[in-house]
Amino acid sequence: MREEPPDEEVRSRYLDFCAARISEVFLSLSDERTYQLMEEAASEAGLEIGSLGFSEMMDLVTERLRHSVPLPEFADWVREYRAAPESFDHLFLEPEASGSSDVGGGEHLE
Repeated sequence: MREEPPDEEVRSRYLDFCAARISEVFLSLSDERTYQLMEEAASEAGLEIGSLGFSEMMDLVTERLRHSVPLPEFADWVREYRAAPESFDHLFLEPEASGSSDVGGGEHLE
């Protein structure tokens, strides 16, 4: 039987799960849809698109997705995770195990 991870690890895994879901949706968007979401978010925030840098534009799209991608409440997710943690294993691979590498000289995006 698997040992249950401490609460802080479960919360971290929940946040990883949510980030993975949002990233998955973000990466599935066409360039046109990404730009449309960015335009909508910029307009709602009263921002001029021409004055925004790339990071600011991507932040707008990410924030927009955060509010539109259906994510489970923490308590619901914990029940599901505790019932079958192995079904979530693919989301929690260590960077070395997944074959990813640090791009940008070791900087981590947060």
